[in-house]
Amino acid sequence: MFKFLKFIKTYPGILYSLFLIIFIPLVFYLVTLFSVNAFQKNINSVLQTKAILAENIINVFTPGLLSQPNILERKIEQITKENPEIKKLRFIKQENGEFKIIASQDPKEIGAFISDPSLAISWSQGQATAKKIKINGTRFWRVDKPIFDPQTGKKIGIVSLALSLEQSDLLITRLIHISYAIVIIANVLILFLILQHTRLFSYVALYKKLQEVDRMKDEFIRMATHELRSPIINIRGYIEVLSEKIEPSLDEEEKEYLRRIDISAKNLGNLIDDILQVSRIQQGRLDITPKRIQPETVIKEVIKELELKAQKKGLKLVFQPREEPLYIMANPNRLREIIFNLVNNAIKYTPKGWVKIETQADKIRKKYHISVVDTGIGISAQAQTKLFQKFYRVRTRETADIPGTGLGLWISKELCQKMGGQIFLESMEGKGSKFTLIFPLAS
Repeated sequence: MFKFLKFIKTYPGILYSLFLIIFIPLVFYLVTLFSVNAFQKNINSVLQTKAILAENIINVFTPGLLSQPNILERKIEQITKENPEIKKLRFIKQENGEFKIIASQDPKEIGAFISDPSLAISWSQGQATAKKIKINGTRFWRVDKPIFDPQTGKKIGIVSLALSLEQSDLLITRLIHISYAIVIIANVLILFLILQHTRLFSYVALYKKLQEVDRMKDEFIRMATHELRSPIINIRGYIEVLSEKIEPSLDEEEKEYLRRIDISAKNLGNLIDDILQVSRIQQGRLDITPKRIQPETVIKEVIKELELKAQKKGLKLVFQPREEPLYIMANPNRLREIIFNLVNNAIKYTPKGWVKIETQADKIRKKYHISVVDTGIGISAQAQTKLFQKFYRVRTRETADIPGTGLGLWISKELCQKMGGQIFLESMEGKGSKFTLIFPLAS
């Protein structure tokens, strides 16, 4: 019991499910019961009216035929043949205070005297009486009505008939069965929903655990990368000092070893920086507050920083500023980081030719385009579908010796989208690539 109460306290939504499994079938049952009762009353009333109407029709031609039983027999046969729901159609006369059957649907009872309170009531009151009876398990409306002489107005006999309710009872029974089937199906569906609901609770608990694990993982990554950063900085510092002091005394092979140590330390530092950036983005700890900035100023800063790297590879780094200054709403540091990633990648993956930064303003759609175009190795269509995923790198013969973390483009896309921008790629293997950033123009 304590465990159940604890479960309810942990997941109060289960009470809603329990309420549904009781309330919905109960509503179905009550609605069905009300509908069936109302339908049955309506059917009974209609059939009662029909029975009385049938007797009224019979009364039209009966008074003159009471003295001709043979003709009445033929009339009874004709009426019951045309109306199979009419049973026990009889014509009765009163003789010496008793009721005698003079014509009947059942020939065996012709001439018999019967004692029936319903006949006596109908005769004494001089009006039709109706009641429900049961014959061999089937319900009937039994109607008895006096027959009056049209000349004298005296009672000369009684017509009695029973109208079968079998068809209406079958219809009502079928309706009840259908209603109960609906209730059962509704119950099954609700039980299924509750099972799903219960399973959903386990998913919620699992999701919370995963969130906690994810948070702990991000916290560990943040702490670990911060701790790793200091040793890497120290290693690179010592390498720089060693290079200045002992490089003149080293041979070419030893100088190459020292250079590779420096490159490895630098790559490890870049990986740590990228992982730290990913952690900040996922935890929402990165400042992306937008400002009204002129993007060309940011582009010029990036070009100044990467110009030497491009020259060492023999590449032309081209940018032609626009004459008309235009503005966008973006965070300058984050925009600089995106453009730096794109231009740096373009330089890394372009063995010869040029890297060009282009800007274009679409004043009709109020959009500002920044494109980084290169004449590099290009990207296959298959690789383009995965290019913006974390840690994904294009693995080809040309890229085997190019260092990278596989996080730069993912970071660029995330930062771009968080600032309300978009990033697109056009590329063809062996022809180069074009990365385009689109931001809304500022007023």
